[in-house]
Amino acid sequence: MKYCKKCGVLYATDVCPKCGIVPPEQQEAEQAPADSRTVRRQWIALLIGIPAFILAIMLIVYLFRTITM
Repeated sequence: MKYCKKCGVLYATDVCPKCGIVPPEQQEAEQAPADSRTVRRQWIALLIGIPAFILAIMLIVYLFRTITM
């Protein structure tokens, strides 16, 4: 364990967690609300895309089994 002479904290990392880490700016932490149309399109894409992906994998497995028999 290392000892920071500046703030008096014991730490195990390379940089003191109390005085070595710069806090993120508030502008980066605050996010603008997402557009409702974009969110709706992304949910629809997920609802269609995930089952389609599963069906594609099942089709590949089915074709592989029929070819190898």
